[in-house]
Amino acid sequence: MRLLFSSGAGHSHIVPMLPLAVAARDAGHEVVFVTGPTAVEFPQAAGLHTVAIGSAVTAPPAGSIPPDFGEMSAEQRLSHIVAHYMVGIGAAARLDDMLAFVREWRPGLVVANLAERAAVMAAALAEVPYAMHAIGPPKTAAVMAEAWQVAERLVGERGLDGQPSRDAVPYLDIWPDGLCPAGVEWEYPTRWPLRPDTVLPQPGDRPAVLHGLPHRRTVYLTLGTTHNTRPGVLEAMVEALHGEPVNVIVTIGHNGDRARFGAQPGNVRIEHFVPQSRLLPHVDLVVCHAGAGSVLGALAHGVPLVVSPLATDQFDMADQVVAAGAGLHASPDQVGVAARQVLADTSFRAAATGIGAQLRAMPSPAEVLERLLTRF
Repeated sequence: MRLLFSSGAGHSHIVPMLPLAVAARDAGHEVVFVTGPTAVEFPQAAGLHTVAIGSAVTAPPAGSIPPDFGEMSAEQRLSHIVAHYMVGIGAAARLDDMLAFVREWRPGLVVANLAERAAVMAAALAEVPYAMHAIGPPKTAAVMAEAWQVAERLVGERGLDGQPSRDAVPYLDIWPDGLCPAGVEWEYPTRWPLRPDTVLPQPGDRPAVLHGLPHRRTVYLTLGTTHNTRPGVLEAMVEALHGEPVNVIVTIGHNGDRARFGAQPGNVRIEHFVPQSRLLPHVDLVVCHAGAGSVLGALAHGVPLVVSPLATDQFDMADQVVAAGAGLHASPDQVGVAARQVLADTSFRAAATGIGAQLRAMPSPAEVLERLLTRF
């Protein structure tokens, strides 16, 4: 079968999809991965045939952010960003090129991630079945309602009277049940669990950055691949951990500037990049922005968290971590206090370990692929 995988240009959006795409390729299927021109290197590095569609990601145009945006709740802000920026601007700009490619290549199935609605709309217009691939926690029907209205307008302008029913579309869910609140109406209620292989423990040597550190316990501090350049945030977190009897490993991204942190004590090491899968087996706590990759990576290794959400659905993920007993929420300047609490209470690690077991028990990409092929 021909399978088209599609994601926007964000690294954190592409990586969760790679195991399923690779499983399809390894099973002998014809696979193409579609993304933005600035991100083709990521699927290509996994050996996948990659096609660039759309222009480089840009900031929201002037006037697209309402004046009361800062006064909105986290849920309202997420709803607005998805509807008006991700769908109404980003997906709309790519839709016609995506539709032309889908009609020309004629995949038997499209797999798009939750933030990539151009491929979803193109599949509906071309009468190709599709599945949604999670990149973080599932979204509620209420949060996504406005995005659906925008998408319905876009496909309606192109002659389609509505998209397929939400409950007819499989949602390939990498989020463990231990983090999902009960009694919620999800945007896509037909949830198929999918093991997030990219965050699971991997074999490898102990990273050299850990050698010669003075303390027994180690904290890993990261803001992921998108938010690590936010002025003042990482700096405040590092300073808040000064004086705590722990080693602190900070990753700032390949293009990060170490000089912004100034001189640091011997227990703090500032690194551009350390593979998370190699570092996490050796740390006692993760302090982060509650990004999906950071949260799942920590929990997959049984490591508790201190979370300081910064944007979009990170606030939901932070709440879920706290509700599961796997960590605490703290502002950047208070992460030291929260770290002390989490490290002193073994219940946080026990909760993280339990969720890690859930992640490892989820169906593999190969198993989910077989289920998809049986369905379609």
